Order: sequence, then C-alpha cells, then structure tokens
Amino acid sequence: MITMDTDRLVDDYLRRLESAAAHLQRSRRAELVSEIREHIEAALREEDAAGEAAVRNVLERLGPPEEIVDAAEPPPTPARTGKLEIAALIALVVPFIGWLFGIVLVLVSQAWSRRDKAVGIALALAAVLLPFLTLAAGSEHAGSSPLPVGEQRAPLPEAGGGDRTSIVEVMLFAVIFLAGLPSALYLGWRLRRHPAA
Repeated sequence: MITMDTDRLVDDYLRRLESAAAHLQRSRRAELVSEIREHIEAALREEDAAGEAAVRNVLERLGPPEEIVDAAEPPPTPARTGKLEIAALIALVVPFIGWLFGIVLVLVSQAWSRRDKAVGIALALAAVLLPFLTLAAGSEHAGSSPLPVGEQRAPLPEAGGGDRTSIVEVMLFAVIFLAGLPSALYLGWRLRRHPAA
C-alpha cells in the first residue's frame, strides 16, 4: 500500500531527476521522467512488502538521478581550443584588417560562449570607435566657432598649445593601434578559465 510518505519519496526523486535533466529538451525531459515513473511503479508492484522501505530500495537500485540523466543522454562534449582561437586572438591585436578577421574568427569559433563573444567584440569595437569619435569631436570644436561679422579671431598663444594637441593625437593613435588588445586579453582569459568550454 502506497502511503503519503512513499509518494513524497517518489515525488522528491522525480523532482531531482527533472532538475538534473534541465539541460535536455523539454519533450525529452518529460519523456525521461515518465519512463522512470513507470519503472518505479512497476518495481513497486513486484516488491513483496509495500511501504517506505520498499520505495527506498527501488530508488536506491535506480541510482542517483544525475547518473540516469547521464546514461540517457550525456551532455554535449565541449569544443576544444585550437588554431582557430589562437588565430582570432592574434588577429585582434593586428590593427585595422586584423580586427575584422579577428571578429569573424571569434564569431565562427565554438570555444567561446555567446556572452564571451559579445563582450569580446564589444571591447574591440569600443576601443576602435572611441578614439575616432574623440578625434572627430576635437577637430569639430577646433574648426568652427562663429564670430560676429567684422571681428577677427585673436591669435592663440603658442606656448605649449601645439605640443598639447600633438601629444593628444599621438596618444589617440597609440590607443587605436592597441584597440584589439583588451578584446584579445579578455577572450584569452576566458579560454584559460574554460579551456574546453
């Protein structure tokens, strides 16, 4: 005779099974839980004594739910880090054309998750676009300041003004040439943390 305690044991077991099978498709997960429920019911009908001890014996013979899920459908084997990922990291460090090839290789690779790819590409694009936008904004402000008709612009002081502009431009160009480095470092770090993920 199945009591409330035995029902609870079976329900807890099936809940653990469903939780362990969370990575499976919904239809496959439901099918697996249904198969195990039927197996438990059939095994309990064959038991001499019905009760909590019989249920525990049946569940113990079945084994942990995680092992059932692994036996039913093992998780997919993760992609290995290979030449494609190394080429992507190197390409990201090479200015201009390398960035494009690096981004394409990152998108094609199976070694990084979608989130890792999105963060890596966002780092590369931000590092490339920000200096260009800064240069464009700086040249726009320097070039056009409207003056009333008849007034002349006062000469700018020369003490260090030209040097400051050239230093900023040199720094911006250095940043542009190193733009792919943060992306390459991040994606390389993710490969080291999860070499087979």
